[in-house]
Amino acid sequence: MPAVDKKKADDTPVMRQYKALKAAHPHAILFFRLGDFYELFDSDAKLVAPLLGVVLTQRQGTAMCGVPYHAHGHYLAKLLRAGHKVAIADQMEDPAASKGLVRREVTRIVTPGTVVEDELLDARSSNYLAAVELDSVGWGLAVVEVSTGEFWAEQALSDHGREELKALLARIRPAEVLTTTAAADQLRLKNLLGPAAAISDWKRTSSESQVPVHWENKALWRNRPLALKAALTARSYVTATQAHLRELPSPALREAQDALQLDDAAIRTLELVESEEGGRKHTLWGVLDHTGTPMGSRRLRRWILHPSTKLPEIERRLNAVAELVEKPLERARLKQVLEGMSDLERVINRMATRSAGPRDLGALRAALYAHGPLEDWLGAGVAADAVVGIARDLAEVAPELSALKALLAGALADEPPAKLTDGGLIRPGHDAGLDELRRLRTDSGAVLKELEERERKETGVPGLKVGYNSVFGYYIEVSKTQGAKVPARFTRKQTLTNAERYITPELKELEVTLLGAEEKFLKRERELFEALRESVLAQDAAVRRFAALAAELDALQSLAEAAAQGGWVKPVVDLGHELDVVDGRHPIVEAALPAGSFVPNSVRLDGLEAQTLLITGPNMGGKSVFLRQAALIALMAQMGSFVPAKSARVGLVDRILTRVGSRDQLARGESTFMVEMRETSHILRSAGARSLVLLDEVGRGTSTYDGISIAWAVLEHLNRLLAKVDGGPRGPRVLFATHYFELTELAQLLPGVANANVEAREWTNAEGRTEVVFLHKISPGPADRSFGIHVAELAGLPPACIARAKEILHGLENEARTAAPTPRAEPDAQPSLPMFDEHPAIHAVRMLDLDALTPLEALKTLAELKKKI
Repeated sequence: MPAVDKKKADDTPVMRQYKALKAAHPHAILFFRLGDFYELFDSDAKLVAPLLGVVLTQRQGTAMCGVPYHAHGHYLAKLLRAGHKVAIADQMEDPAASKGLVRREVTRIVTPGTVVEDELLDARSSNYLAAVELDSVGWGLAVVEVSTGEFWAEQALSDHGREELKALLARIRPAEVLTTTAAADQLRLKNLLGPAAAISDWKRTSSESQVPVHWENKALWRNRPLALKAALTARSYVTATQAHLRELPSPALREAQDALQLDDAAIRTLELVESEEGGRKHTLWGVLDHTGTPMGSRRLRRWILHPSTKLPEIERRLNAVAELVEKPLERARLKQVLEGMSDLERVINRMATRSAGPRDLGALRAALYAHGPLEDWLGAGVAADAVVGIARDLAEVAPELSALKALLAGALADEPPAKLTDGGLIRPGHDAGLDELRRLRTDSGAVLKELEERERKETGVPGLKVGYNSVFGYYIEVSKTQGAKVPARFTRKQTLTNAERYITPELKELEVTLLGAEEKFLKRERELFEALRESVLAQDAAVRRFAALAAELDALQSLAEAAAQGGWVKPVVDLGHELDVVDGRHPIVEAALPAGSFVPNSVRLDGLEAQTLLITGPNMGGKSVFLRQAALIALMAQMGSFVPAKSARVGLVDRILTRVGSRDQLARGESTFMVEMRETSHILRSAGARSLVLLDEVGRGTSTYDGISIAWAVLEHLNRLLAKVDGGPRGPRVLFATHYFELTELAQLLPGVANANVEAREWTNAEGRTEVVFLHKISPGPADRSFGIHVAELAGLPPACIARAKEILHGLENEARTAAPTPRAEPDAQPSLPMFDEHPAIHAVRMLDLDALTPLEALKTLAELKKKI
């Protein structure tokens, strides 16, 4: 068989056009429109075919595959989720009317971080694009949510190990990050954000390095050079990929100190927005989310991941939630109003990117219809400062919103079409020219009948008829018997056996009008749509403000609904160092259990007299739940939520640090113990006076002696972190769960350390077997047993194995009881582990060099050792 001429296959006009477009967008997968399909060729086809589950074929030696044009969104979403960028090349002219090669251009570049279409986004989650700038003294970060217009930046100096930056990236979970390859490797972004995260190395041009004219606080930006560089990079990238975008809003400058800091470990451990199994069902977000709008849900998620550290803001939210809890009817009315609103944040941004359709205008109109009822609700007597402030802000933009609502109400049809090409977007009576075209488009028969009647009267020919055929177009037909009455303005067009057919200037003009009415109608509607879009964008700031206020109200009513359903209480948040919770409950676990079955527990820490709570007890007893519960209550209080407890006082927390669980990361080249030590190291370097630290089973990934030593040293370090600061806390508030009972002695050796245990009870069943009941209750004092063998029995270990384990345990316990007691250490002495103290005689034997001893020296040494026993 002759070889395929590869050069000839690649040298067709279509393939040359494809290659030119691909060369202009080398880092994107190119969707190349050919008829009813988007085709992909060569390396793109080989990459995409297995990802999309489409057939890879060969044509003249060129690999290719395709996806249907009308259903390409489904395939596009798959590629975006996998972290790929896609350039879409469309046909810019009608192939049927084109002479020669159809002109094609890249009309859109779709990247994971710049998506705006609803069908490609999760309505309740933000889709962030992040730009990172690193230098030797710090970092700058800019974050854009292209679908909503959210845009902010911040910077930090002297962030050792870039830990604050990593924590911030973990909270926002960007879909795409703009940074250099070296920076991505240094930050281990693929480990932090997952293998599907898109990393783009983007360089802005020199002309894009100046502060744009419309940006606010220009002087402040010059004092934040790293944040400025990151923001300019993000703006440059969005401008390049979103060709139709008018302009991003001015970014806000944020300060890291305004929010409680959460790193990736804390977000995962506390299951804030994603559960261990994936999804949000068993998460704090899932428990709190009773919002009526997607933008309200996104606002709530943002509050969860960025709890406030500003007392006035916390108190403002708590007071609003308190009043809404007390007024269930008002709360229900508010949610009913909000549920009638569309996702206004994303609708208005689609207007700015020219990706909006007719139904986006309809959704905007529906949202504006909610403006009046919302104003009525705000004026109905809810007096909380937060709600009053929202009412005041809404009143400021009311004139613009009312004018826009009136415009859209008068211009839009009741049911706008899905696409502009379907027609029927504009309401009759809005535009006289369009109304005439509509009449011609929908009622051409009546127009021709009117002409026919008029000509009959003017000519006096009662049998005159107006008709149409595809060859001659429109005509006037007169029978030959009445031909003498035909006026001079009639021009003969066709002769039949019994009749003559004519045209007139008026009929010819009408023919052009009727035949072009559809095209002219759609063109005029498109012009009116663009005019409406421009009118909407002229009120862009007012609409965005309305969306933000509605989202905040939605988040507040959601927190109130969760509090009312859960029977939660308003916490006290102050500048003290206490974490004092009476009968607290874990909100996620409680929601998953039958009502009333969760066992509440109290905790009290103050950073000084009660700085560390050391919790021992059996597996499955609830130690980890207790740790997470305390952190969740502190976090909920600072995001402005009521908390599941009888009462709670939370001294402001600036950072939650966790080492709970043992998620193995062998696939990333790290053992469980290495991950544990990395996280513990980060905690010891990051903890401060206002931190809340959760440590669970530190040291268990290595030998017993090594593990106890590490855990002991960690506790000492945290206990003495701020010991030299007079009048302040001794260290961060610490909850430390362990199975190392040796550590319980620290309660006598270190000030501020207290023991607690998880209660369990043994009983003998009817068959004479010993059973253990876990009470899930935290009580003062150390535990006396771990009941680990019982848990192993519950897990199904063979009876022989269980029996042997009990024998070994009995022997070890007897050996421990015969060990010499350790004297109490002096208060200023360095605490030591009693189990590591060795008898002087044994120590002396270990130090002997037997090969160097003479028989006489050996006898003397033995006599001395005997005296020491």
